[in-house]
Amino acid sequence: MKTTKSADAAAGVAESEREEMEERYERVVLSVLMGLGSLVECEPENENSQQYAAVDAFPDSSSVVRMMQSSRGSFRRETYNLVGKFCQFAPSLVLPPGNETERSSKLISLATLIPNLLASEKDPSNFVSLLELILTYVSLFRGRESAESTSNTNLWESMDPSAFTKALSKALRRACCGAPATYWGPMILPMVASLPQGEVEKGDKTDHPFPLVVVEGLWEGRKSAVGAMDTSAILSSVAECVTYLMLRRPKDSDTTFTTESWTACGQLFLDCLSYFLNEAPYSGFGPGASSLDELCTTIARDLIRLDAASFDDGTTDRGITQIQSFFWNHNGMQKTLLLAKRERQTNLKLIRLMSIIISLTPNAEQPSSHLLPSLKALFSEILVSSDARGNKSCTKEEVELILKIIQFCGAQTLFPIQKAIGVHPDTNQTSLSLEEFCVNNLIRWILIHATTAPAAIPTDFNIGKLLLLSIRPLHQQRQVWETILRELIKSFCDVSTLATGLCAMASDSDDIDLIRCRALDQFANELGNIFMDNFRRSHDLSHQPGDTDDPAVSYQGDMSLFFNSCVGIFDRKSILVSSSVIKQWVDLCCYESKSDRLILDDDEGSNSLLKALLLLGSSSENGVLTRDELVKLVIQSWVEGGKIWQQAVKNYHLTVESGNEERLLRDQIISAAALSLREDIRRKPPSDHAVMELTCQAWSKKAVRLLEISESGSLQSLGIDMDLCEKIRQRNDEEFLFLNLMYLLHSVDSYIRCRELLLSGSENQELFVNINSSIVDRENALLQPFQDRTQRNTQLIETLGGPSELTEYVQNCVVQCVDLLACHMKADKENDCDQILTALSYLVSLLFPSKWSSDSGCKDSIVAKDVKEGDTVWYEKAEGVRVKATIVKVHTDDFPNLYFTIKEENSPERQTVANRLRRNHVDSSEVRLNENTATSREYLGRYMIDHLVRPFVPTLHSQADLCVQHEVSAECINIVLSQIGMLSVGIGSVRYEIFQILSSVKSCFCEVIRNFDQHLEQASSVLRYMALAMGYGRFTKSSARGNLVDLKLSTDEMFTCLLDLYDDHSASLKERTAHMKSFHVSVAMWLAVATNEARGGDILRRLSGMISFMCDVLLSDQDGDSSMILMKAIIAFQVASKNCMDYSSVDSIHEKYVFQKITHCFVNILKTSTFWVETYASILKYYAKEVPGTALHAANIFSNDLYECLKFPMKRWCAFQLLMLHAKAFTTIISMEDVVIPSDTEVFLSEWKAGLDEEEATELEGDVRVAAAWLSGTMMTHIQDIGRCTSSSLTPESECYTLKLSEILVWMLFLEIFDNAGAVDMRNRSSISAFLQKTKATGAIMILSLQEADLDVGRKENIFECINPDFNSDLVLREVATLAVFRTIESLPTLVKSWFHDDCPRYSQQKLITFVENKVAPETLQRELVRIKDATSFGDMSVSGSAVSREVVATYQQDECQLSVTIRIPSTFPLRNVEVDCQKTLGIAEKRWRRWALNIMMMLNNQDGSILDALLLWKENVDKEFDGVEPCPVCYSVLCIKTHSMPNLQCKTCNNRFHSLCLHKWFQSSGKSNCVLCQQPWSGIKVA
Repeated sequence: MKTTKSADAAAGVAESEREEMEERYERVVLSVLMGLGSLVECEPENENSQQYAAVDAFPDSSSVVRMMQSSRGSFRRETYNLVGKFCQFAPSLVLPPGNETERSSKLISLATLIPNLLASEKDPSNFVSLLELILTYVSLFRGRESAESTSNTNLWESMDPSAFTKALSKALRRACCGAPATYWGPMILPMVASLPQGEVEKGDKTDHPFPLVVVEGLWEGRKSAVGAMDTSAILSSVAECVTYLMLRRPKDSDTTFTTESWTACGQLFLDCLSYFLNEAPYSGFGPGASSLDELCTTIARDLIRLDAASFDDGTTDRGITQIQSFFWNHNGMQKTLLLAKRERQTNLKLIRLMSIIISLTPNAEQPSSHLLPSLKALFSEILVSSDARGNKSCTKEEVELILKIIQFCGAQTLFPIQKAIGVHPDTNQTSLSLEEFCVNNLIRWILIHATTAPAAIPTDFNIGKLLLLSIRPLHQQRQVWETILRELIKSFCDVSTLATGLCAMASDSDDIDLIRCRALDQFANELGNIFMDNFRRSHDLSHQPGDTDDPAVSYQGDMSLFFNSCVGIFDRKSILVSSSVIKQWVDLCCYESKSDRLILDDDEGSNSLLKALLLLGSSSENGVLTRDELVKLVIQSWVEGGKIWQQAVKNYHLTVESGNEERLLRDQIISAAALSLREDIRRKPPSDHAVMELTCQAWSKKAVRLLEISESGSLQSLGIDMDLCEKIRQRNDEEFLFLNLMYLLHSVDSYIRCRELLLSGSENQELFVNINSSIVDRENALLQPFQDRTQRNTQLIETLGGPSELTEYVQNCVVQCVDLLACHMKADKENDCDQILTALSYLVSLLFPSKWSSDSGCKDSIVAKDVKEGDTVWYEKAEGVRVKATIVKVHTDDFPNLYFTIKEENSPERQTVANRLRRNHVDSSEVRLNENTATSREYLGRYMIDHLVRPFVPTLHSQADLCVQHEVSAECINIVLSQIGMLSVGIGSVRYEIFQILSSVKSCFCEVIRNFDQHLEQASSVLRYMALAMGYGRFTKSSARGNLVDLKLSTDEMFTCLLDLYDDHSASLKERTAHMKSFHVSVAMWLAVATNEARGGDILRRLSGMISFMCDVLLSDQDGDSSMILMKAIIAFQVASKNCMDYSSVDSIHEKYVFQKITHCFVNILKTSTFWVETYASILKYYAKEVPGTALHAANIFSNDLYECLKFPMKRWCAFQLLMLHAKAFTTIISMEDVVIPSDTEVFLSEWKAGLDEEEATELEGDVRVAAAWLSGTMMTHIQDIGRCTSSSLTPESECYTLKLSEILVWMLFLEIFDNAGAVDMRNRSSISAFLQKTKATGAIMILSLQEADLDVGRKENIFECINPDFNSDLVLREVATLAVFRTIESLPTLVKSWFHDDCPRYSQQKLITFVENKVAPETLQRELVRIKDATSFGDMSVSGSAVSREVVATYQQDECQLSVTIRIPSTFPLRNVEVDCQKTLGIAEKRWRRWALNIMMMLNNQDGSILDALLLWKENVDKEFDGVEPCPVCYSVLCIKTHSMPNLQCKTCNNRFHSLCLHKWFQSSGKSNCVLCQQPWSGIKVA
């Protein structure tokens, strides 16, 4: 074994060494061969030398021959290369000498060797080298023959041509064994050309000349070609060879060629053409495509040469001239073309072939070419085949081929066409003229290609153009063209198709006159009208798709392509329509519509007609458009904007940097655009707000576009000026101006540019003031707070960068606003004063931020009753000087006027009052004034006093028609006091002057009041003046704490006069005249700002009576303005009464009456505002928190009306809070006999009782009666509607947000009443539940609530906040629905559980379970434990519970028995039943305590009872049983779970007692009337 393994190893080593040696040997040989070749190249043979100089360096010829015959392909290939170099550089080594004796041993006899090499070579990689060797060898002889005609060295003398031909032909038939034909194919032609005369014998067949044999072998070699590239290269070589043979001059012709040989050559050429058309694959790209293209080029070039040679009469001996009748006619070229497959690839190759022929042909048309008959036959064949198709149309490739045929042949040559008809085409033919072809075939092709092959359209029209150009005379040419155009238009040809065709026809500017015609003009006009109509409709907001005015005619396709084609966009010199069409298009584009719903703003630039005209006008080479038309077009592009405008700016050089040449046009455009903007903004705005917004957007975009090209753009140039502001104020169109301005500013690129537009220069600042006054909201001004009325102003300021950026401008604006207001007051322009006054107040607030915040004054001041001994306060020694102090004692000996003993640091004690005490060291309400603002405040205060106050102070003799000026003057005082502030003191200061003015006015008022009957109007005016001056803020910003505090103006005398007036003149004050009502309004305004200063309970009691008196007058007609002013007075009274020690609102009959009247107004008023409702809500919150009895009194009176208010979003919150007070405090005081069931409930009750026995019907009627005792008729109707509506088909889409929310809120109120009723008597819960079950409202409200609720609330999230009265916010459906789900599960557990198991949608079940487990169960148990802890009716029973263990344990000691019950509440209660355990009960039989456990479970799981109710019922049962009362044998309870009655029916047979309700249920379920225990027919009696 070891020996064998060693031998194998040795053999393996020997094999590897052998391979290495062979490789080394091959490298050595190849290196030698390549070295010899390099030597020959470097040392070539001398032309005059007979022998190679370095011949001794070369081996003998036998060695070379042996290498050429080696079995190694690499040796043979390198030897071929070496011998080829011999032929090139050392011919003496291969050419035989003239004398045989001189033959050297080095000489290689290639003549005898070549045929053998051709026959023996099988390696594809060697064939190229071998053929190069042969070609070099042959060319060596050809060169010698041409140089030395007398040389005796003839190739074919030493080499047998027949053998060579056969060997070469055989090699070519094999396609050189797969060698790349692209390399060796071009070598064949020189070899064929060098072959001598002679023929090859082929047995019985006719002999063939040597060249033809080689070419035929080459043709057969296509079958052995490796790929398409080789095949194409072989065919190219065949075509070149046969073309050469057929074109050889007579002197070079071979006498061995006969007609049959020439015919064979021609057939080979036709076969190449046929193979190219039918079999050669055509991909269009890649190496195969390039080789096929070379083949196509070769065939085309050879065809041209053969065609030209066929006309040469002097060379009749040429092969082509002998066979031209065969080659060009039916059996030759025509047959080849007609038999070509009518496929796409074939047509593509024919197109390529014709393109090359046309490009190589000197003249475009060849009327005498031999190709004409064949091409005409091909043309006819294409037409016949197209007519045979279903659509009678040509393909795209066929159309392109036809175009090439027409280009080559000419239309006159092709037409008329003889078309075959029927089965026998030889006998049945018809003629098709050129005109008929155009108006029939060509039109049909265009219409079909428009949908099936759009790429063929340019070719179709180019065919038409060529045909039209050949028609003579010219008028007939135009007639045919117009016929084609009209037929296309009549057929609703695609516009894109027509445009593409026109572009194709207009590619040569010499043909434009052919295209222009009347038909095209008419169609262009029609299309322009249709396009612009559609364009305007698409931008008309009043237009809806399908309107009756939609155009009946509509063309498909890209109209922009058509318009561009007509105006020569693709060739600026080729305008295809007349100038009249251009002008009509201009008029169409620039048509001015007066409709306010037509907004042509178009960012996408879809107005193709305008775009085309603008591009036409931007060309300086044509004068089609005049300057005015250009301006109109550019203005229209400015109107439409978007891409069209951007292109116009670019093309017409409209930027600010434009040169002088364009400046004139730009100035004209700017002028026209400014005029257009001015007219647009002065028009009456659309009534539809959405349309108005779109109109303003469009205007602002146009304005921005104008600013882009304007050098010094300003608002005045855009049409916004003082005159416009005046018109806006007169027309109340402030929203229109505001939207235009805001959209404009938002479109400007920076805050700086915005401020330049509005605030640069005094003129702009004056305009800015006018704009601010014009955009103030004056609609329902008294029913809106100041911030709402100036909301537009605030947005404007924010758009300019905010108040901090405008400080340097605002002071001048304030001065100009004062001047403007003074001008209007002097000119008696009363209508505009309110807006200007509001704007003035707003501008001052920008310059000086509010001096007092909304409650800062209250925070800083101290209420006397709130002060306690030991408090730390700040004592105000003098104005602006405060020291820290401590309250030592509170003195009540002068009650209710409290005073205090205080102790300052390092100072003795002193006594003071609350007015001198403050909470803060520095008054947080006052703005610390620095030196910069102090000067401005003093200047502006003085300026306003001089211009707006002093000239208009009311006196006893003031005229009544100056009332407006007086009020404006008073409000200006408010601005000075509350916003600007009073810095200086003393005589001559602003404070002093205001004090003097108001003191005189106060004196005037007291004088007027004493003569009230004669001076009613003056009294009203003066009092209103005082109210406005003291900070009421009718059109200005109201003072948060009133100006009386700062001015220190005493109002005691005014209060006394007013109170005495109302006491003494009550009868006359009740008159319902306009002047009297105005006086009461003035009084209410005064009370709103002065009541805070009222001191003492007596004054407040008299004031409450006075306000009650005014309610009868001011609220009689439910006027919103009057009621608003009165409510502000009520709020001021509430604040004063809260701070007064000797006044209580609880027992005030007047306050109850006042709130009742205000609530009546709230319920019945229709047109109100959010501010009105918010003011009412403020009053409501005060009474609900401080004096709930007053709010409850109004809620009880208007409860039914308040239910309707739930449907109004603005009133919803207040109505719900009042109804919630009503629901929580409601207790029925009506006996059951006096309860009246509402009529609509009676109808439902009749339906519910149908099918019930008498006892059940009576029980149901009793339940409904109990429900009617607790629920109002309105509530019962709502509950019934909820069940009826929701249970049928309520979906989120079928009901609106408001209706859903109102239904859920009613349900929340019902649950509150339901819990209240159950707390009074647990039997009410069962009865109302029975009514509720019949209405199906529980399931309906659960479905509705689940649709809107968010059940993914967190455990700690307070879901009750949404209805908390302390949060004055709107009720949100999602939050209220979530709370409704919680409260329904909490209050109606049994009904919810039944609905959950029977009717709850499956997709909601898991969410509901998770919500109950995470939110409902923990909180309801916690709330129940709180109720149990607060319960006082347990007696000796002790109850404890835990929210963690979810257990409630009750222990009750009765005699010697210890009773214990444990209630386990599951985590998903009430969806799962509770468990009751009484096992710890001692001294009681198991049967009895199990019966008690069953009672508790029935109460909790089936009767909507609470744990507290169940425990109390259990205790009562236990007490009764221990008293000797036997339980009912049906329910095992002494007390009926529902009615809490004792067993009252006794069987006469067994004497057992039953509950009547339990016994009837037993009879119904058992189907018989036997006693439960003795089973005897029932015969019982009723017992007490």
